[in-house]
Amino acid sequence: MAAFPRTTWTGMTNPTTPKIRNTSIDNIKAVLIFLVVFGHLIEIYVGEDHVLRSIWIFVYSFHMPMFALMSGMFSKASWDDKNATQLISTVLVPLIGFEIIYEATEFALKGTASVYAGLVAPYWMLWYLLSLLCWRLLLPLFSRMQFGVMLALALSLAGSYSEHAGYFLGISRTLIFFPYFLLGWKLGPEIFNVKKKERLLVSAVVVVAALIAAFMLKSDFDYRWFYGSYSLHRLEMANLTGSMYQLLQYAASTVIGLSVLYLLAQKDLRMAQIGKRSIYVLVWHGMALIILQETGVLRAIFKHENTVALAVSVLVSMAITWVCAHEKTEALTKRLILDPLAWLLIPKRPASQQDWS
Repeated sequence: MAAFPRTTWTGMTNPTTPKIRNTSIDNIKAVLIFLVVFGHLIEIYVGEDHVLRSIWIFVYSFHMPMFALMSGMFSKASWDDKNATQLISTVLVPLIGFEIIYEATEFALKGTASVYAGLVAPYWMLWYLLSLLCWRLLLPLFSRMQFGVMLALALSLAGSYSEHAGYFLGISRTLIFFPYFLLGWKLGPEIFNVKKKERLLVSAVVVVAALIAAFMLKSDFDYRWFYGSYSLHRLEMANLTGSMYQLLQYAASTVIGLSVLYLLAQKDLRMAQIGKRSIYVLVWHGMALIILQETGVLRAIFKHENTVALAVSVLVSMAITWVCAHEKTEALTKRLILDPLAWLLIPKRPASQQDWS
């Protein structure tokens, strides 16, 4: 997946030894991308139902921070021709290709460019690819700093005071989620290899407490904090209290998120194939949701009482995730979109210069 560009392997370091993919990491990626689909599916209806709203808040309290953290875990701090080419093919190519596809779809449906185009911002979920591109470019620099994570955090807090922080080029989200990305790079995937009953128990308690807290929040809680695209001015907290709230959110999201990931890493959820192809879920699920919205299916789902609506939402999200992560979806996407665009963007090197490792 482009959002997790460095392939993760376990096993011997001898290059002649067959490499075994770490399925627990792919399982985690599968769950996170499912939560992205589910969160987007119920998003515009959360204000109408307390149960949906509470679950949505719980999911958003950690799922995007952990996406950034996982991306950092599998990113390389070195910079060479091979890494640059990989960054173009796995991040820039799908970003450009699907930006064109979604804007064309918006124009076909409404006769105008999207609101994102007016804001000079990536279309909807594609902000993540642009932010990932920036994070990967910044990583070689920040990885060589003694307190790189703290500097990224300071930049995030300072940037939140700018009245210009927002959707423009996804700058706000790039700054807000960058500390998670750097933290993931520092922690590495080995953090999930430690098997301790005490850590398992603490993680379970944290997750349950976070879910209960989400249900206990007042109805006027401003969940825009979770988006990472609003300045403190727009949130009406451009003061020291706002910064303290941001720090509290960083701490809570990190603790809750790592607890969730640690629990998910304990067993094989048999979702590794979805995790391996999660980039296709990221870029295609928006199209599925547009179709469901335009055909009235989403409105029909949320006309039911909350238990039924929640159950159907989960099932529909699972179906979208499965279809988008199917091997045929991968093959068609590569053949029709990614490969032609990569051919245009990446010059073919002479055979004598190719790296066959």
